[in-house]
Amino acid sequence: MPAAIPANNEFENANVVSVHETFIACSAQETGALLDRFDEAASPCWPHAAWPRDAFDGPLAVGALGGHGATRYRVVAYRPGREVVFRFESPAGFEGVHGLRIEAGGGGTTVTHFTRLRLSLYHFCMWHCVVRWVHDALIGDLLDGMERHLTGTVARPRRWKRRVHVFRHALGGSRLLMDNIKSIWRNA
Repeated sequence: MPAAIPANNEFENANVVSVHETFIACSAQETGALLDRFDEAASPCWPHAAWPRDAFDGPLAVGALGGHGATRYRVVAYRPGREVVFRFESPAGFEGVHGLRIEAGGGGTTVTHFTRLRLSLYHFCMWHCVVRWVHDALIGDLLDGMERHLTGTVARPRRWKRRVHVFRHALGGSRLLMDNIKSIWRNA
């Protein structure tokens, strides 16, 4: 089983597995310190300019509840500077985990985002038709943002697929973006 997937057998029957990785030319300590700021309101990890804020009910710790939009998840494992794992609590029909892992090696650090889900038939269809593309764009922005924050540049920037722009507009992405901008202005 790849290292980016939780090692237990709980999700062996997952019907969605998504793994995103990026290599960042900086130390695991620096990258891990950035991961530990994931829950901050203005976290450099989260791509605030394009996505609704990821917010938690308290500090990043086992038991903390957070999420963005209708997607809610709880921290089920946290190793400061190394890994955080979340279990989905909503929407109904989402059973599984996702998380971020930091691993040193090769003169830098690999950051891995993993998702392993068992979805209802409806959510499985929605994932493959819509959610997957938007999810991939969000995670790409998150990983690029981490690299940019730590190194000042992005070696291989990810680009949104055209369908992501269409989905975001059709699903109210423009409204979410404006709400996010207003929130940032209020907190500035």
